Amino acid sequence: MGDDGDSGRYSVAFPRRWWYPTCRSSELTRRPRAVTLMDLPLVLFRDGGGRARALTDRCPHRNAPLSLGTVHTDGCLECAYHGWRFDGDGRCRAVPGRTTGDAAAPARDAPGHATREQDGFVWVWGDGAVPPAGDPFALPELTERGAGEVVFPCDLDCTLHAALENSLDVPHTAFLHRGLFRGGEPTEIVAVRDEVPGGVEVQYLGEPIGFGPVRRRPGSGLTFDHWDRFFLPSIAQIEYRVPGWLRIVNTILHLPLSPFRTRAWFVVRFWTRAPASVVRPVVLARGRQILRQDARILAAQNENVRRFGGERYASTELDLIGNAIWLLLRRAVQAERDGGPAATPGQAEEPALSHTSVTFTV
Repeated sequence: MGDDGDSGRYSVAFPRRWWYPTCRSSELTRRPRAVTLMDLPLVLFRDGGGRARALTDRCPHRNAPLSLGTVHTDGCLECAYHGWRFDGDGRCRAVPGRTTGDAAAPARDAPGHATREQDGFVWVWGDGAVPPAGDPFALPELTERGAGEVVFPCDLDCTLHAALENSLDVPHTAFLHRGLFRGGEPTEIVAVRDEVPGGVEVQYLGEPIGFGPVRRRPGSGLTFDHWDRFFLPSIAQIEYRVPGWLRIVNTILHLPLSPFRTRAWFVVRFWTRAPASVVRPVVLARGRQILRQDARILAAQNENVRRFGGERYASTELDLIGNAIWLLLRRAVQAERDGGPAATPGQAEEPALSHTSVTFTV
């Protein structure tokens, strides 16, 4: 990213040794579920104890998708083609029809991936050959009484990086989303960027209220506390606060389905003085409206980049979040190539994300 010419490259980076969301826990029942993680077909299922499991979605016998099978009474995943059964770790436990010999043999095993269930999502470790390190990203809890939640998914025709940048890019909102939020009288605000553990944070100072149902009154002087955050490998987070009046935390969990397609779950937790039952449908409707606009421009951007055979970027100081996301993704990939478990600031041959302050109008 950041080339001055058509590079023939694409901003595609996939750090493998991290946890990725794959589906909501409520979506994984007793039936196997097919998912994809960066072009790798996986099958999720619940074993006899109800624990979420993940295997490569291919039977080692004759390559049939294991996601077409069923969960046997013993908690193993049974292939629909010849009935081979695999436990939650992918070990072959039964080969129906054989009268002699043990079913167990390494060549008959299906590669597995570690799984965790947390915050209502099934997370899968991206590298099946490496044991997991740490825990999945923890969604923030709102302790305010009467807080509410809205969760909605969306598939985006774009790279993981493009989806992340779009989620956290402020300047585009005054144009693409004019009339929904921002886009009124230009206001000068200050953006302060700092690297934080596992990511980057931008705080916006002096941003007046002026989005959604909460409109700024001229001369009111009422401002938000506003933060945008990125956490490796695929988490975007937007937080607004008006002490004693409003708090919104929109955490966006991204799953790279392929180099040019990304699934996102928007987990919006909010508290306002109004009842959550009143605010929830407004948040959902407005969020989906904004997302439709983002999805259209991202798909058009993606198609245009591929039509020209590569990316061409001319960045300015206002692009402080998108460039930082790309740097951290690239750093994480490089750290894995160097033998490390994940990105460690200062160890890869990448520049550090320095403290940066930018003044601009929006």
